Amino acid sequence: MLQVRLCKFLDTARIYHLLDYLALKGKAMRDFIAVLDFGSQYAHLIAKRIRHLGAYTQIFSPSVNENLLRKAKGIVLSGGPSSVYSSDIPCFNSNILASHLPILGLCYGHQLIAKEFGGKITNTGKGEFGKAILKQTSDFPLWKNVSFPTQVWMSHQDSVIECPPDFEVTGVTDSGFVAAMKHRNRPIYTLQFHPEVNDSEQGHKMLENFVNTCGVHSRWSMETFIEETTERLRKEVGERKVLMFISGGVDSSVAFALLNKALGTEKLLGLYINNGFMRKNESTDIIERYQQFGFSNIESRDYSSFFFECG
Repeated sequence: MLQVRLCKFLDTARIYHLLDYLALKGKAMRDFIAVLDFGSQYAHLIAKRIRHLGAYTQIFSPSVNENLLRKAKGIVLSGGPSSVYSSDIPCFNSNILASHLPILGLCYGHQLIAKEFGGKITNTGKGEFGKAILKQTSDFPLWKNVSFPTQVWMSHQDSVIECPPDFEVTGVTDSGFVAAMKHRNRPIYTLQFHPEVNDSEQGHKMLENFVNTCGVHSRWSMETFIEETTERLRKEVGERKVLMFISGGVDSSVAFALLNKALGTEKLLGLYINNGFMRKNESTDIIERYQQFGFSNIESRDYSSFFFECG
């Protein structure tokens, strides 16, 4: 079962997902910050930025059971394309907001938190798209070492026009709408803009300030993570052998290289299937490229006639 599971997984997943999967297979889970993905194009970028700050991240559906987040050190609500008043908005488990963990809402997450706590959100007909100048209106943990005014990146049609009763406005732009706010008694912070993108000039500092409020103890880096994951994978595979399907693309090639490092060539076989639908001579080029990189544990099978018949 392990061989089949690995083959299917490795050939279809991004390398970050591969490492997430293997990490979750380990018995000891490091400190992590949960990112709830509301369909934002930036959700994975948020996770990446936080990882680069030394904190591990896991991406979850916004409908995730709150019990699965009990070991998280903090929670980020990403942006998303929907309006909080749309009929087809992503399903959200509002029990998550009852958590005493630090929570950061970004863009759609900012609006959703405002709605859940009794604020007012509306489509003013203006929206904000592109660069904007943010001004501070009150102290804010996320403003530490941030100088004002500062440029931020906006991308929203709806706006928070009235802060919830238990919240305080901490930042505005020239639009006059709520650009940042905080809960008066709990570690809940929201930003209408996107601190994860480069056009938010001091967004890196803001995300770092949030990570610091989460009290993450274990430091994360790709190098140490690969080492730890490699060791766990060796223990899981044991003396068994692994068959992995490879396509020649980035995903399976990087995963295959990592597995070679973890298991060695004698325990791993890469199998390439020529389905007949590649460009002329591309299948031959793929095998030659693997061989040029020193991979001798690869075999190729030509099943083009089979796929043609099925078509």
